[in-house]
Amino acid sequence: MSYDDETEDYYEMLDKQFEEDELISFIVALFEYSTELEEQVVALRRTVNELSNKERLPFPDLEGDIYQVFDDFSAYRKYQTLIEERIGWNKNHPISETMKWL
Repeated sequence: MSYDDETEDYYEMLDKQFEEDELISFIVALFEYSTELEEQVVALRRTVNELSNKERLPFPDLEGDIYQVFDDFSAYRKYQTLIEERIGWNKNHPISETMKWL
């Protein structure tokens, strides 16, 4: 194998790694954004409950139906460790019991 071939292979490998890093960054950004949205929904539900009839709250379970898990996707399993490393997961988050990294 010539030097030029090795150099080309090396740059191809770097390009693939860069694409992989970009994909993981994108997934993490989407996850973090969805977490922010979930927190906003809970806050809005709490406000609606405070303004509503206390005998019949519109949202008795503030968090019960808004969380989604994605561990059944093969891409999640493929990137799970890298995603975990990049997120810096807050173990006190209300969803942490639901979204345990398998």
